[in-house]
Amino acid sequence: MKTICTLVIIFFTTLSFAQYPDTIYSNKETRKMAQEITSAYDAQLGLTGRQLPIFQDKIKDYLELSQKVKADYDGKAELDALTQLAVEESLDMKDILTRIQYNVYKKIRQDIQPIKVVKLNDNKK
Repeated sequence: MKTICTLVIIFFTTLSFAQYPDTIYSNKETRKMAQEITSAYDAQLGLTGRQLPIFQDKIKDYLELSQKVKADYDGKAELDALTQLAVEESLDMKDILTRIQYNVYKKIRQDIQPIKVVKLNDNKK
């Protein structure tokens, strides 16, 4: 009886401390955009079979977060929040990529994923 009680306690304790991945549930458009961005990076970085799904999940998560920031903020606050997200994404990618891949990633990131595209108004009279 004592053994059964101990096993039950261990089982419930293990379940209560279980960790779940911190992924964000995304819509179909975001997943498609993440696939396109990942393909662009893969052409330059040569991601391995293990790196590719992890990299794509991180891209998808940060796309969702950036869309939320764009919806919630405006102006300088939006730019600051997007810059902070870009820094966090870059640090996360450092854990996924090799040193050589990461150096290439830093060089091409702004071309593939700009922080914000600014449209110029041609209101000349």
